[in-house]
Amino acid sequence: MTLAINPFPKSFSALFARTLLHFIVITPSFLLAFSAKATDDGLSAHTSAFLTPVTPSTLSWQQQESVHLHYDLVGETHHFPYNVPADIDWQISPTQYKVKLEISQLFLGTKTQISQGDVLPKTGITPQLFIDKFRSEDQVVFNRTRDLLEYSSTSTTEHLEPFAQDQLSVTFQLGFWIAQNFSQLLNGATMTVQLVAKNHFEMREFKFIGSETLTLPIGKVDTFKIVRLPRSDDDQHATVWLLKNHGLTLGRLLLEEKNGDFIDQKLSQLDLIPGLKLAE
Repeated sequence: MTLAINPFPKSFSALFARTLLHFIVITPSFLLAFSAKATDDGLSAHTSAFLTPVTPSTLSWQQQESVHLHYDLVGETHHFPYNVPADIDWQISPTQYKVKLEISQLFLGTKTQISQGDVLPKTGITPQLFIDKFRSEDQVVFNRTRDLLEYSSTSTTEHLEPFAQDQLSVTFQLGFWIAQNFSQLLNGATMTVQLVAKNHFEMREFKFIGSETLTLPIGKVDTFKIVRLPRSDDDQHATVWLLKNHGLTLGRLLLEEKNGDFIDQKLSQLDLIPGLKLAE
């Protein structure tokens, strides 16, 4: 995803810019729509239900709920530790989706990204518009009629691949990939994505590793592990863990640089929110 400025050392900004360029990181909290009575294990009833593992399938994936996801985001750059609250607002209907991220940087304002588009039975998440906003706003239109990526920041266009995803939508599409192919998905299977940022794209390959149980701030969870394959020895390493729930929701994201810098994003809390209303 993309984040560039920061009240801390310049290298801290550079690390965020690289990490958010390739993946998703998230937002400070807002008022949420639902609350629920806690269960004996400390989790609310809706949280326990949301985290319950299911066997992946396109049918179960279609049954996922709209949700606001809170994360603990910790990291280190040149031995400088930091801790940032992070959240994702994910809304879905049978045919459309919208996901919004906001990252508040102390003294510097808020970084916002929005991805919205269609949910198709055969291809899953299909972005139509990607918005990146910090002081100024950039947009990318996924023109599927002309098979073009149209950037607001430049007059040039680029070819749009059928499997294109933006920085915000990609983790949700990885979940659909698992759901759609789970019956024959073997450890080591790969998926190639045209990964679109605010002014360019990269072709990236993701590899399915298999199952792993994690202890996160929200509790002990069963996950599927995926890595983004590095393009060189110096390339950033990215690992994603998706919950084994209906939506195969992002549970953890770990980004690591060769020099030891890292960002580790872990799910800490969630709240159900109203689903996406279809345009009339």
